[in-house]
Amino acid sequence: MNVVVIGANAAGMSFAAKYKRNKPADTVTIIERRNYISFGTCGLPYFVGGQFDDSKRMISRTPEQAIESGLDLRLETEVTAVNRHEQYVTARHLGQDSRIDYDRLIICTGARPVVPDFGQYRRDHVFTLTSLEDGLALKAALNDPDKCQVCIIGAGFIGLEVFDTAHLMGKHITVLEREPHVMSRQFSPELIEVVEQAISASDTDLRTNCNVSAIRDRDQGGYCIETNTGTVEADIVVLSLGFRPNTELFDLAKNSHGALLADQFGATEDPNIFTAGDCAITHHLTLGQPMYQPLATTANKQARMLADRLAGKETHLDGFLGSSCLKVLDYELACTGVNEQMAKAHGLAAKVSTIHDKNQTDYCPGQEDISIKLVYNPETHVLLGGEIIGKKGVVGRVNALAVAICAGMTTEQLGYLDFCYAPPFARTWDALNVAGNVAR
Repeated sequence: MNVVVIGANAAGMSFAAKYKRNKPADTVTIIERRNYISFGTCGLPYFVGGQFDDSKRMISRTPEQAIESGLDLRLETEVTAVNRHEQYVTARHLGQDSRIDYDRLIICTGARPVVPDFGQYRRDHVFTLTSLEDGLALKAALNDPDKCQVCIIGAGFIGLEVFDTAHLMGKHITVLEREPHVMSRQFSPELIEVVEQAISASDTDLRTNCNVSAIRDRDQGGYCIETNTGTVEADIVVLSLGFRPNTELFDLAKNSHGALLADQFGATEDPNIFTAGDCAITHHLTLGQPMYQPLATTANKQARMLADRLAGKETHLDGFLGSSCLKVLDYELACTGVNEQMAKAHGLAAKVSTIHDKNQTDYCPGQEDISIKLVYNPETHVLLGGEIIGKKGVVGRVNALAVAICAGMTTEQLGYLDFCYAPPFARTWDALNVAGNVAR
């Protein structure tokens, strides 16, 4: 069996390594256009901010290790064509084309950052942040003491993580977001407002409902960013405007975003072609339908599941909840499953309940406010999703909520779930118990 994998990042290497362990006699060829593999993009905001300086710590596996495990790794090689009828790909390395036959083709080409047309401007200090090259360049720019003004366009995951690290470095920051609120796809306005207030209180110019029309060069260096709320000046500009799947090469069915259509097991319309990672849709567990969820943990799990399934093993992955979290200043933000906005967009019957509680007892140091919003079925009370924001104890509770959703638990069951208790960590009735008991 000849298995060819296109892309050697999270999904590609996760699939290849697991499949080779499952089927050591099969030939597994991995084609990667860069000269490194298994790169952990999620570490980039912390690398550029100096929380660690060795970029190799973001690489979980070296090419040498991959080759030693029996994988046929082709670096600095790009697939230029796929012949589905004769089942081969054309790969170009150093200007030379070669044919690589496959029995099964695994597409793990990931996604690239969206870069809108903001006009003509020098690109030397306008950055995205998704590759090692991006990280090295942005790190050098942020470490320049003469570059104090940073403008971040887009207040999603990467935008707010870059804000957080730039704030720790003492930069003067402007954050521009076209939606009414930051992280508007993940969090409800009534919960995220406390984070927005904290961002503004940190001497950051946070502008929501802000549309960027152009980026212009300043005569003295740096940039002028033209928006509907006025002009912003910056020495460094970071673009954080979402992702577009790298799928243009493939003549396969795609969604409106360009992500490859696949079933919950990664099978495309071609019986010999499979896909995983940020280039493809995934199956949303509570919605019961496909969604585009470009998350690192999703890519790794989806690829491992696919490797087991193609090797004939039993798999235990029914779908994903889009569970995610991030740190902004002193706040932890985390969510899982369906939120209110998503339920409305998909016509899903849902009821919501929000509480504002405390993370622990008041007589132990560290008590903080914590807000929890649950989404659940109005008839059965089965949990569908939730979001939590606070300064302490957020992520662990969302992880527990994800388990409860996967188990099909109701709000009543959540209200009596036997969470552990000690004064430094919770109150007698944990905040999740309270959220479950209030939801009716």
